[in-house]
Amino acid sequence: MPPQDPTETTSTGELRAGLVAAEDLLLFVNAAITATGQREFRSDAAEQQLSLAFLHEYVQVNHRSLYAAALALDINDHNAALIVERLLRTAREATAEQKRTEGRLIAARLALLPPQRVYRLFRALRTAGVNNRRTRAVQRDWLAARPDLGLDAVKYRRWLKSAVRHSHPPARVLDSGALSAGRAGELGDFLFRPGIRTRYGHPLLDAYRRAHYEQQAVYELPFTVAEGFAARHRVPRERFLERIAPRMTRLEKLRTTEATGGRTGERELSELPLTRLALYALSLPRAERAARRTVLT
Repeated sequence: MPPQDPTETTSTGELRAGLVAAEDLLLFVNAAITATGQREFRSDAAEQQLSLAFLHEYVQVNHRSLYAAALALDINDHNAALIVERLLRTAREATAEQKRTEGRLIAARLALLPPQRVYRLFRALRTAGVNNRRTRAVQRDWLAARPDLGLDAVKYRRWLKSAVRHSHPPARVLDSGALSAGRAGELGDFLFRPGIRTRYGHPLLDAYRRAHYEQQAVYELPFTVAEGFAARHRVPRERFLERIAPRMTRLEKLRTTEATGGRTGERELSELPLTRLALYALSLPRAERAARRTVLT
């Protein structure tokens, strides 16, 4: 029997390794597109989260570069945030080249995520004690790119405050964008020294200040913030919803309409993304779903 060519053996081994990596990545991407860690028909939330955590760890440890590259794919926000968190937690395991590539992928993906999910990610990193230079730089860059930190300060005050404490951004970041033009330092005062200023230059910050004692200012705030002030001022719910309607998002209008026993019209439903529409339809009682089948489809 002629001796086996070592080159052929090596190429066969590499081919098998490549096939295994491809199968692993395909399985992971399929899960990252569909799985959300929530209760589903065949498994509860705990089982979902356990399975998903194992899959993330397996791919991150064995195929780190491919794991990071998944951020460029159309995976859901839940798994994108998990990937970013794991990459930042395990920065010591990456080479210099991997860190550069991961940094670009992380920045691009964070720019696409809803701000509340990014703030939750930052809070999870802080809770886990992840405070390396790379993590702080990611947070500073994301904060610097926010279009209006004044809005974030009002709507996500506690989360922004935590992110600022964790990342230590320079003053120019906090005073950037809509907070500039002679209003330097007021965002820091709003977050960490409330009450020190008698007024703010940023309209939302000042509306938040005035809303503590002035009902009209309540209707200048985002809905989720205004809702708390309306209850504090004992504004009737119907009147509040009527006056705050111009500042409500599409989903906020949908939730409040259903919560007050109203019916969402065909026009509003037609503007919903398909996933949101499906979730809305499944939330309805079966009889109502059948009665509104024409509208829902």
